[in-house]
Amino acid sequence: MFHRGDRVATEAPTLDEGLVVEPEARRRPWMDFLVSTPGRLSVLGILLVAAVLTAAVITSAAVAARQQRVETLRTHTEPLMNAAQNVYSALSIADADATTSFLSSGTETTAVRQQYTQAIGEASSALVTAANGVSSQDAESLALLSDIVRNLAEYSNLVATAQANDRAGNPVAVAYLSDASTLMQDTILPMAERLYVHQSQAVADTQTHIAQLPTTALTVTVAMLVALILAQLYLRRKNKRRVNPGLAAATALMAVLLIWLVAASVVSSMASDRARVEGTQPLDAVVHARILAQQARADETLAIVQRGSDTRYEIDYARHTEALSEELARQLADSHGRAAAEPIDGAVTALDGWRAAHQEIDNALDRGDYPAAAAIAVGSDPAASTARFAALDQSLRSAIDRLRDDEVDAVTDTYRSMSKLAIGSIVIGVLGGFAVGGGIWPRLNEYH
Repeated sequence: MFHRGDRVATEAPTLDEGLVVEPEARRRPWMDFLVSTPGRLSVLGILLVAAVLTAAVITSAAVAARQQRVETLRTHTEPLMNAAQNVYSALSIADADATTSFLSSGTETTAVRQQYTQAIGEASSALVTAANGVSSQDAESLALLSDIVRNLAEYSNLVATAQANDRAGNPVAVAYLSDASTLMQDTILPMAERLYVHQSQAVADTQTHIAQLPTTALTVTVAMLVALILAQLYLRRKNKRRVNPGLAAATALMAVLLIWLVAASVVSSMASDRARVEGTQPLDAVVHARILAQQARADETLAIVQRGSDTRYEIDYARHTEALSEELARQLADSHGRAAAEPIDGAVTALDGWRAAHQEIDNALDRGDYPAAAAIAVGSDPAASTARFAALDQSLRSAIDRLRDDEVDAVTDTYRSMSKLAIGSIVIGVLGGFAVGGGIWPRLNEYH
């Protein structure tokens, strides 16, 4: 302050901005670490280890799920399908034996009735096997089995009544037998066939599913392999070294896993496809052919029991044998299921002989010679209808056994091809994680 005359002059204070000190910004050490080279290497190592282990776990889970489906097919679905086929065959054979017993005489009648009792026992055993194999969630199959058991009891009562009346010489026995056979042919056997078709479709669906490549596991493994290659390129640029031994080892391990996965998947898919094309599909056709043959045999015997008075059975016989002939011709012309070619060729020959024997039955019935028709139908002559049909059924059964063996073998190959991959992928993943750590750690030590 100073005076100039009477006036007092003062200078206003001024702020020197150069002397202002700004507050120190809050530091974030972890951010500084992450943006540094050691931080980036640490993050890269952690991510790579986690990714390698994740790829291994996903691969293992995908393979394990696939193996579980194959195991279910081997131990549950396919045996259940076979049990359903056995149910139908045993029931059909029982019906044919029940009818045949009315055409036999003397000791032959007793023997045929014993065969009927045995066939009913086999059908009951097959029903128990099927019931034990059906899942509690398979409501349709459980309902079919329940209906078959209930109707089979009624059928057995009708047959027993027919046999009792036949022994007493009562003509009403034929009516009871006809009712029993109608119940079997129109109700029980169609349900047994639906049960087989349902289980056969389940087998085919499972085979189609497991024939597909595990795309998720393949995609994750390929992505992991690419990530490891990119990580090595990054380290090469940062550290000026051509090869990182740890990451190179991890890359090699993932390449081994990828090659193993691809090879096992291709082999498994090919085996599953073979099981479906060479086994299940022709097996279904041959089972259908055997069903047609058994239906025709029931038509033939019932026509004789009716003494030719009901032309419906003769019409059904002609329809069933014609469909059977066409089915066998298709199987011989088909390039798949060649394992059954020989027995199917034998079935064609037996069918021709059976038709010839049946024509003799028709001729005997046309001239009113019922005893001769019955003798041709159930006689012991190798040229008789019984022997011809037995040869046909044996050939079809042999074809079924061969096709089922091929199917089971192919499914077993499907299982074996990936049996060790679930554990192997985990081992490779753990080794890959250690390899990544061994590759990143020395580089981090260079900055300490």
